[in-house]
Amino acid sequence: MNGMQFTLIIVVIVSSLAAPSLALSDYQRGVLDGLSKGWSMAQKYDTAKGGDISPFNSAVTEYNSWIESIFGVNDSLMLKPFPESTKLDPYSVSKSYSPVHAIDASWNQSQSLLPEADAYGMVGGYPAETYYSIGPALANF
Repeated sequence: MNGMQFTLIIVVIVSSLAAPSLALSDYQRGVLDGLSKGWSMAQKYDTAKGGDISPFNSAVTEYNSWIESIFGVNDSLMLKPFPESTKLDPYSVSKSYSPVHAIDASWNQSQSLLPEADAYGMVGGYPAETYYSIGPALANF
């Protein structure tokens, strides 16, 4: 019986110590509230960048008033709504581009503007690795 009473006393003491630690302090509640509002605004911002600006614009005034109630009037912390006239152009692909090479169907058809090395590995009398690293500077000497 003594073991049972001792265990009960330990459980009561531990639970009485653990209960206050489960409650959040004012600072912790403020951080949690700020993170949740920030995350919500980030999701609405992503939606607005996707083309639907109304949820973000309607939440901006509420968010700004919440910021103003905590930090006062600070223009650097305030969000600005998207202008209603901003309409994003839909993504389009031109049909005029097609692969040129029949062998590998590669897209990159650009030509190098640097001169090619000759059979001896020289460009303009200089070794190709020297010319390609500092060659254009050599032309002005």
